[in-house]
Amino acid sequence: MENKMKNVLTPQHKEWEKFCELLQGPEGGDFKRNSEGKFTWRCKGNNDKTYAQKILKKYFPYIDIEKTFEYFERHNGYCDCEILFNVDIEE
Repeated sequence: MENKMKNVLTPQHKEWEKFCELLQGPEGGDFKRNSEGKFTWRCKGNNDKTYAQKILKKYFPYIDIEKTFEYFERHNGYCDCEILFNVDIEE
């Protein structure tokens, strides 16, 4: 079981923080605080993980994207922003 989990990106993975920073940044959801102090970000919702997929392919080619997305969805990470809102705080 451990060998299968080796290439899945989870909050316990040593690269998790780097992934979250990239997903929050300009290549991802582009989280920002507006002039009123409220956060804004890009996310298409539903089951769209376009930004997460691009980041994984570009920076983490050794990660199994399909199995990682299965993990995200088991932890309520159905779209790019939910990965940050739900999966990142899950454990």
